[in-house]
Amino acid sequence: MGGHSGSASDEQRVPVTEVLRGLEIHPLEPGETALEAFVLIKVLDADGDTAWSYRTTNRLNREELLGALIVQTDLLRKELLDEWDDD
Repeated sequence: MGGHSGSASDEQRVPVTEVLRGLEIHPLEPGETALEAFVLIKVLDADGDTAWSYRTTNRLNREELLGALIVQTDLLRKELLDEWDDD
């Protein structure tokens, strides 16, 4: 598997639907409004190799993003441990 990359230099931002064309995600809950996003993307590069890339919207607060990623990592770790215990 390849490496990872963040934002592409100082290129102009484009609508998410242009970058993730053809992909779908679950909708937000009723009444919720999207403010910012961090998107982790598994890509197929020009050489046919898979790699990981990420993109962010505007200027995410890095400390807030780190906190959110830590919580998600801990939740995923718990789910995987729970599945292990069920076996």
